[in-house]
Order: sequence, then C-alpha cells, then structure tokens
Amino acid sequence: MIKKTVIITGASGDIGKEIAYKFAKENYNLALCSNVHNVEYDDDLKEKYDIEIKNYKMDISDYAQVENVFNKIFADFKSVDVLICNAGKSEKRKLIMDVRNEEIDDIIDTNLKGTIACTREFVKHVMGKPAKIILMSSFVANYGCACESVYSASKSGLIGFMKSLANELGNFEITVNAVCPGFIDTKMNNNLTSAEKEDIESMTPLQRLGTTTDVAESVYFLASDGGNFITGQSINVDGGYIPL
Repeated sequence: MIKKTVIITGASGDIGKEIAYKFAKENYNLALCSNVHNVEYDDDLKEKYDIEIKNYKMDISDYAQVENVFNKIFADFKSVDVLICNAGKSEKRKLIMDVRNEEIDDIIDTNLKGTIACTREFVKHVMGKPAKIILMSSFVANYGCACESVYSASKSGLIGFMKSLANELGNFEITVNAVCPGFIDTKMNNNLTSAEKEDIESMTPLQRLGTTTDVAESVYFLASDGGNFITGQSINVDGGYIPL
C-alpha cells in the first residue's frame, strides 16, 4: 500500500517539528521544507518510523524557489496528499508609524504571498485527486494585535484566501482549512515575561498556554478522514482566549 505524503513548510520550527512527528506516527511520508536549514530531527524520525523523509531548503517568498522545490517534491514521491503551510514570520512589536517598508514586505512576502505561492504550486500537481490543504493563521486574525498590525494583516489575509479557495476547489475534492493558534509555548514566545504569561493564562478559560501538541493534533484531524467534510473553516486553537 502506498503511504500518503505530507508537505510541511516551516518544518524546522517548534510547531513544524511537532506536526512532523505526529504525521510520522500516523505513517505519512514527510517532505520537510525549511528556509533556515535542513531539519535536525530527521534521523530520529527515520529510526523510529518506517517512512520516507526528504528535506528541502526553500524560501517561500521566492516564487522561483517555490516552483522548483514543489516540482522536485512531486518527482521524489509517488503520492503527495497533504500540504501544511506552517512557515511564517513574527513581527517586532512597534507602532505602525515606526514600521519600515522592508519590514512590511518581509512579513507580507512570507506569511501571505509565500503561503499563496506554495498553495498554488501544490494545487497544480494534485488537481484531479482528493487532497487536503491546511494553512497556519493565528488568533490575531480574529482579534487583532496592537503593535503587530502588519503580522495581523498577513494572518487575516490567509483567512480570506482560505475561504475563497475552499469554494474554488470543493468540486475537485480538495479541502482547505486554517488553524489559528493562540498563545503557544514556543521559542517565539520566549520574549514574554512570567507576569505576561500569567496575564495570558488568566484570560484563557483553560488557564494555560497552548502546546505544540495541541496545534499538531488539530492539524492532523483536519488532514485525516475526520476532516473529510470540513472545508472553508478557521479552527481556533487558543484555549478559549478572551482578550480584554
């Protein structure tokens, strides 16, 4: 039986790694994409699971790179079934009047345009067969975030893209959904002080920060048979966070 294959962008980050382990456990082959470096955990995965794993270095803000890498992935694997657009960049907190042009371009080129580019190339290859696309948005797409307005705009844009694409691709048995994590305990949030984390937990009905496992399990559900009749949805993974 041919194993299913998942493409994971941003595979070197904390959430990307957890997603990779979850899909490996579920017997998926892995196409792991990262702009920083090849992921450092692939040897561990190969020892634990009987799956095929390949690494690809890709800057998703570079259209030519995205096209070339996706062509290679689909040449390397017999079947590619799921795309998880997890790659993204955060924004240094500052007032909008202090945001530089290059910072705007960097965030939008990666978070929004890069995700669109990856999705486009994936659809080119899978059209005509059932497939799953999961985009990584954020709870800020719903609530906004002061002093991170460009980041919030990029993640809100993904929701509009996802909903439109779900309508466009439904007839082709391709589902498109977004996962919107809240405050997740990752390196990206290491800048938060203990007091800030306590404040966030107090505004979260479940009284804790989220974990990478919380996100990975939600992503896998949408990619699994359990998500076969779910499309055009943004799933909040935020513990019920209620901003003041």
